[in-house]
Amino acid sequence: MKLRLLLCTVVLALFAMPAFADTINFTNSGGLSKGMGSISANSQIDTISLDGQLIFGPGNVGNLQFDTGSIMGSLKAGSFSGALFKFSFEGSPYITLNNFAGTISLMKNGFYDLVGTFSGIADGLAFTGTTNQQFRLGKDDDGKECFTDLNGNTTITTAAVPEPSTLTFFGTGLIGLAGLVRRKLAARV
Repeated sequence: MKLRLLLCTVVLALFAMPAFADTINFTNSGGLSKGMGSISANSQIDTISLDGQLIFGPGNVGNLQFDTGSIMGSLKAGSFSGALFKFSFEGSPYITLNNFAGTISLMKNGFYDLVGTFSGIADGLAFTGTTNQQFRLGKDDDGKECFTDLNGNTTITTAAVPEPSTLTFFGTGLIGLAGLVRRKLAARV
């Protein structure tokens, strides 16, 4: 009986916690440069989908920027961490996430593949996501090496971050509920 009551209390507590999550997908193209041991992009967002439904695009609907920082290894097979990833939609301020890490590898036909994950909190929302960017290494008009043909796909999941006062109120309620359960169980003995 005690175990059943405790189990019911835990289940009720889990159902009381709200789950706000949305998945945003967007595609981007163009705007990539190579620095000393790093790759930077200032790319145009072409489409935006929310939970699989196209909501904006095709066309210029935002901007995506990233910088890998120092690449460990080489462009043929390298990795990066602690880098910068930011994006904005239709002129809104940039959402900047500093936990960008991933790998770069050389594929067939001279294409490179950058796969990265990122996370962070901005404006009360927790952001986590992945990006897959593909590009070529070519030469510009001056004969210098540069990256071309950037195309990518990014998936972002957002979740509301509860305020500390909300968590305190929720915790106080659970403590009170535990005290009530304890009294009931003690009265039966």
